[in-house]
Amino acid sequence: MNIVSRLVASLAIAAMVVGACTAAPEGSKGPVKLVVLTHWGDQALLAVLQPIFDEYQKQNPNVKIEHQSVAFDDLLKRITTGRIGGSAPDIYHFYNLWMPDFVSSDLLQTPPGDVIADIKKGYSQSSVDGSSYRNQVWGYPTEVNTYQLIYNKKLLQEAGSTKPPATWDELRSVATKATKKGADGKITQAGFLLLKGWDSGVVHPWSSLLWSNNGDYVAKDNSKVRFNEKPGVETTQFEVDLIKSGAADLGFTMDDFAAGKVAMTIMANWWGAALKKALPDNVGVAPIPTNGGAQSSTLQYNWLWGVDKGTKQGQEAWKFLTWLNGPQAGSSSPMGKYLTTALNAIPARVSDQQANASLLGDAFVKPFVDSLKTSRSEPIIPGAQEIKTVLQKQIEAAWFGQKSPKDALDTAATEANRILGEKR
Repeated sequence: MNIVSRLVASLAIAAMVVGACTAAPEGSKGPVKLVVLTHWGDQALLAVLQPIFDEYQKQNPNVKIEHQSVAFDDLLKRITTGRIGGSAPDIYHFYNLWMPDFVSSDLLQTPPGDVIADIKKGYSQSSVDGSSYRNQVWGYPTEVNTYQLIYNKKLLQEAGSTKPPATWDELRSVATKATKKGADGKITQAGFLLLKGWDSGVVHPWSSLLWSNNGDYVAKDNSKVRFNEKPGVETTQFEVDLIKSGAADLGFTMDDFAAGKVAMTIMANWWGAALKKALPDNVGVAPIPTNGGAQSSTLQYNWLWGVDKGTKQGQEAWKFLTWLNGPQAGSSSPMGKYLTTALNAIPARVSDQQANASLLGDAFVKPFVDSLKTSRSEPIIPGAQEIKTVLQKQIEAAWFGQKSPKDALDTAATEANRILGEKR
């Protein structure tokens, strides 16, 4: 059991004890306070979010919503450690990869039947899968992100490419031609950006390439990982080859792409707002390049609203979330409006995608929306976050020439299978 799991498990009991002292009885008709925790603290975001909360309070005068916000890097810690002091929120917005630890530690309240039915009816199967664990839906899917090839149109044209690469061979060729070096031999313009030091920045693009190479991350029954099989080794070798050729330089960052110094990378749709400001009319989006005749696929991850099991306001919490995520007068849900107008994000609810089609139909966002038809949910497996971090470190070891791709993935698989076995 990892540190997070042990901490969550120990705090779950404490939270149930203190929770009884900090909340009004379930179903109380008196004043109700709902504490909502998110990582949305930016003033521009709050300017859109707070009026939504205010509208619900206007319609439900007995309810007061207290919004608490922490930085993303602190969100998991706040959810798992804040409970011991009796400060557990009633509702929290969280990354779906944390579900296995939350569920195994009994932190989440099971949604009512009508909520589950609404989710299964109103969301794509991949979004339902991304909000489920152990065949149970745990909350309302909200923001959905997929990965696509993002490229600088100007730099590809200068490299002699009239269209983005569709295969690994084409990507390798274009990346090489788009790479430039100074008189001292140092790379001044990278053909392709690989991000180091960030688990999602390493593993999510790698997984998208793996699936677009007919590979699998984990067995269907979650009994063992499969990312160290031949397709995974080929995927890692492909990235290593880009580095060895100089087409990818690990010293470049996302800021370098925004500054027009990188031709291509694989990244999620949430980056769109920043790129539109930095490179107006010069950013293109295309499907993940494929290898070996595979179909292009990509990784999808979700965020979702969940309710803390220790709350005494579960009924009111789910009532609020149903309103927040439900279509209003045949139009977008309040959540859908917030995601599209404040975050430039893709809402998971299908009717929200339709209601906000004008915002989701621009040249940058539309390819990501289209990719939802063939995307695959990030594997929500026991020890998911631990395994992801292990895989990140081993892929990076291959990048830096410390291990061969095969040895690196075998090392990651051995540790991942140990974690899977421990947590089953």
